[in-house]
Amino acid sequence: MVKILIADDQRLLRESFKHIIENNSDMQVVACATNGREAYDFCGQFSPDIVLMDISMPICNGTEATRLIKAKYPNIKVLVLTASNDSGDVTKTISNGADGYVLKDIGSEELILSIKSTLLGLEIIHKDAFKHMLPNDYKESKKQKSTVVNIGDVQISLTDRELAIIRMIVDGKDNKEIGASLFIAEGTVKNTITEIISKLQLKDRTQLAVYAIKNSLV
Repeated sequence: MVKILIADDQRLLRESFKHIIENNSDMQVVACATNGREAYDFCGQFSPDIVLMDISMPICNGTEATRLIKAKYPNIKVLVLTASNDSGDVTKTISNGADGYVLKDIGSEELILSIKSTLLGLEIIHKDAFKHMLPNDYKESKKQKSTVVNIGDVQISLTDRELAIIRMIVDGKDNKEIGASLFIAEGTVKNTITEIISKLQLKDRTQLAVYAIKNSLV
């Protein structure tokens, strides 16, 4: 059961999101916060898997709450769900560790898909928020969203999608299962795994799984 925390200062929206989410039998809303400070406190109390975070809230806004949560609870995913597509909000929140950024005008199916994708380690940014970002803003925000491993004297960067695929390889999933989980073609999965193995100078997916465990990539 996926545990979800909703942080939004508008009661009607909190209740609407809760209703949409709990129509899925594998998801449960464990708490609702009215501001960023409550969201931070509730993370310690309820240990959610993911926080749906509004930006504009009293006492402590979503941008600062994201920074606090990711600093103390790095394994908790934060998916920003807001009406703001301001480039400053997008860039700052992602730089503070947000795992995704979507706008409140999305449909219920898109919301569930965004939650599931974020939990899998994919970085979700709504197209209307993305297009308001300057190229350099996006590059700066992405710097904190990749994992670097050392191969000899060379540093290799692994994207969130690559890390998600590696985690599923360690879990024993085949290419078809990985593709279904990430909503991508099986051929794309195969090509990505080949690229990862080449990057890390390994021979096959078995070596990749062993390498991932030894180097704490999962």
